[in-house]
Amino acid sequence: MHNLPIHTAITPENQKGSLLLCGLNHGYSKEDERLDEQGIERADTHKSFFSDKTVNDYPFRNIIVGWFDQWGYPLEGDAGNAGPFERSIVQTNWMQSCSNNLNGTNIRKACIDDSDSFLTTCEALKPRLIFFFSQELLWAFNSEELRSRVESCFGKVTSPPKCVQKDVYYEGKPRTRFKFWFEEFEAVNVVAMPHATAARGLALDYIAAFKLEMSSVIGNWWSQHKLEI
Repeated sequence: MHNLPIHTAITPENQKGSLLLCGLNHGYSKEDERLDEQGIERADTHKSFFSDKTVNDYPFRNIIVGWFDQWGYPLEGDAGNAGPFERSIVQTNWMQSCSNNLNGTNIRKACIDDSDSFLTTCEALKPRLIFFFSQELLWAFNSEELRSRVESCFGKVTSPPKCVQKDVYYEGKPRTRFKFWFEEFEAVNVVAMPHATAARGLALDYIAAFKLEMSSVIGNWWSQHKLEI
């Protein structure tokens, strides 16, 4: 279990029934590229809880932490103050590739073709709530090619994907309307939302507009999970 392709430490709180945060693949910034060109080792084998600011102080993590705050579930970044909620979260990526972007990539097909590491993580941890940071991950998760393995882990769909968008205005002008998708299986609830760093025009007040839906999803998961850890 400790060899799973995840960025967070395995703890008693997240080794079963966790909230699993899933991005597309491992980012590869210009700074990463510069360090590689200079032969500087970038690997850091130390793992902690997702919101630990001393370990995961990078854009994707910081934005997601800010989203949780908007939804009424602020995440502690200090190890001395973090509790069971913070340690019940697991972070992973669906694909194990590294890239600056996925422009020109058929993401759904790529995820179907490179699905084993993610599904192995699901089978080991059996999360009860998954946040996908791209709707393409949701379509791969629901694909015919992966259906038997997904159903063997999470059961059948009990509530098919439902799209929710919001009308949000700033200084009288409408914000870009991104899609949030909500789906339920027998053993897991799934939310697909915009990618935190790749979605252009995604404003924090648009994320905040989903507080009712997201606080309900998170609250329902947490009310059950905290009784079992």
